[in-house]
Amino acid sequence: MRTYIIRRLLQIIPTVLMITFVVFMMMRSVPGDPVVALLGDAYTEEDAAKMREVYGLDRPIVVQYAIWLGKLVQGDWGSSIISGHSVLRDVLLRLPVTLELIILGMAIAMLIAVPAAIIGALRQNRWQDYTATSAALVGISIPEFFLGVLLLLLFSVAFKGLLPSSGWVYLPGTCPTIVCTASVWGNLQHVIMPAIALGVGRAAILTRLLRASMLEVIRTEYVTSARAKGLNEWKVVFKHGLKNALIPTVTVMGLQVSFLIGGAIVIETLFALPGLGTFGINAIIARDYQQVQGFALLTACAFVVMNLVVDLTYTLLDPRIRYGG
Repeated sequence: MRTYIIRRLLQIIPTVLMITFVVFMMMRSVPGDPVVALLGDAYTEEDAAKMREVYGLDRPIVVQYAIWLGKLVQGDWGSSIISGHSVLRDVLLRLPVTLELIILGMAIAMLIAVPAAIIGALRQNRWQDYTATSAALVGISIPEFFLGVLLLLLFSVAFKGLLPSSGWVYLPGTCPTIVCTASVWGNLQHVIMPAIALGVGRAAILTRLLRASMLEVIRTEYVTSARAKGLNEWKVVFKHGLKNALIPTVTVMGLQVSFLIGGAIVIETLFALPGLGTFGINAIIARDYQQVQGFALLTACAFVVMNLVVDLTYTLLDPRIRYGG
């Protein structure tokens, strides 16, 4: 197992390098110049040339990437061309917001998907099953952005500000500066609508997948044997059925967590949350190359690490699965 983990961790390096290199090339290829945005109305060709020399933008792209990579190896993520702030500092400031949104979004998805899938499987072709599958179909059909707008219109406009339409309140102890507001209730009010908008689509996908997996598992011989021995039905369902049905679902869950990162970009922009999503969007619009690279590096690492976690979770759900050296 240890050898397998080390080998997978080593495989992360070329994957992340390839992703960051592609992003680096694409950002240099799209129209726009961060120096123009930085100088604004004071722009002159002479000042622009000096600024490009200072930030190394006058060098070949491959050389720029090699310099960025060399600094990264030393722990230097670079500084924003626009603000001058450390990219690592900016990323760490915004990371807790996105992490909380993703964790809560996935929690909402699981809270909906697991009971709906179990009820649908145990009551197949009955009204409970039709209700669960129909609701899952509706959930898949509604885009995150559209659902977010509907929630805003309902809870922020129709109910006259029952839930805030934008902004963020930090959890106590997570406030990155001395001037931000921290409150558990305030945080819940600000995060609940974005988390629902993010989690409902995932819940629908997981419900359909887990229901199909449960239907297959509850018809196996070992489940029939467990019932024949007189075990409690809920024990049969949760211990013998759900645990084995989760194995194929975990793969999709890992991918869904990865896609939640992409969905968080849209949701954070819609609800004006100060997370990594808005950070990445603003960096791309401003052509702030260093910030875009930091954003791409973090999301790439999150994606590949999540896939590794999914593979390791298999061994917990099914002890028969072993990864050789």
